[in-house]
Amino acid sequence: MSRKITNNKIAMKPAFQRLFLGVCSAALFSAQIATAAETDATFGLSAEGSYDDNRYLSNTNKQSVYILNIRPTVGLTIENEGSQTTFTAYGAYALSSDQAVQKDRFNFGAGVSGVYEYEYSTLTLGGGFDRQSVFETEFLDTGIYAGNNGWRDRGNASFGLKTSLNETWSLRLSDSFQILDYSTINYNNYWSNVVGLGVDVALNERTSLVQNFSYLRYEPDNIFMTSLNSYSYLAGLSYELDENTLVTVTGGATYLSGDYRWSAIFELSHQLENNLFSVRGARELLPSGLGGVRQSDSVEFDSTYNYSESVNMGISASWRRSKELNNITQLDNEFFGISPWVSFEVMRDLNIRLRYQLRRQKIGLSNDWGISNVFSISIAY
Repeated sequence: MSRKITNNKIAMKPAFQRLFLGVCSAALFSAQIATAAETDATFGLSAEGSYDDNRYLSNTNKQSVYILNIRPTVGLTIENEGSQTTFTAYGAYALSSDQAVQKDRFNFGAGVSGVYEYEYSTLTLGGGFDRQSVFETEFLDTGIYAGNNGWRDRGNASFGLKTSLNETWSLRLSDSFQILDYSTINYNNYWSNVVGLGVDVALNERTSLVQNFSYLRYEPDNIFMTSLNSYSYLAGLSYELDENTLVTVTGGATYLSGDYRWSAIFELSHQLENNLFSVRGARELLPSGLGGVRQSDSVEFDSTYNYSESVNMGISASWRRSKELNNITQLDNEFFGISPWVSFEVMRDLNIRLRYQLRRQKIGLSNDWGISNVFSISIAY
């Protein structure tokens, strides 16, 4: 759907062009400083077939659809002592069995990321651009599935620096910028920038005091909407249970539009060879594609178990309650999802994955849940 609302929309193309220029310049600079490094090129191809019995989680008008998704990927890694730069690009073509439910679509994207280690510091850089269908992005952008059949362009750039001041104190600086442009007027174009400052104090070999300061700037594309600024301070502890397991708990307050709101984040991660386990719980303020900022309460769980040399299995689950703070009513929207999977390596570099996904959603004052069952099989090389 093409938009003609030029009287209250600011052109976003120049911003995309400036972002592209910055990302390409950083990538070129990264490649130049690593001319003596080793390079590794990769190519991948995957195909996934899925059936969804309620694509848009409606509790009154269920629409089922079969989707075939073909996705080629390419990558180039430039690695030198203490540095690694990775370039990636992908394309994804999705064929739908019912154009009235979902139209055929083509998604694509490219990005660059780098990690550069120095004697006392680690620098990370990243950036990219992608075009995806709204169905793949609207839950991340808004906290709900609303059934919009458009596309979304997103450009992003990020920077991170961690440096050790001495054996006890370390400092973290970060900046994350994104700009979003939708093809449908159901959502609001915007850009946002998050600047972070962190201070860590080692109390002993396993325990550290963690402090995080952050500033969020939200700038809507619609001239009838106001810009928003939020300030956040969280403090807590980070504790290493063992060499493979880390727990971090922080809590504090966020200031937005004259109000203080409590915020908290709990994170647990464990990794031992190919076995992974992570839990994250949070109350935080996030930019919203519906306009303004939304409050999100969420719990996420993810695990991978290496059963044998050729078999891996895992399960992912998430719960989220969110509300748009720019709306007068501020209704709660709730979501729950769980997805077990198993993959088999049938031959070298050729994998088959079977997956089931259950999704449940309740929007606003409705007491009825929209429920979806998704069954999929994919093959990847």
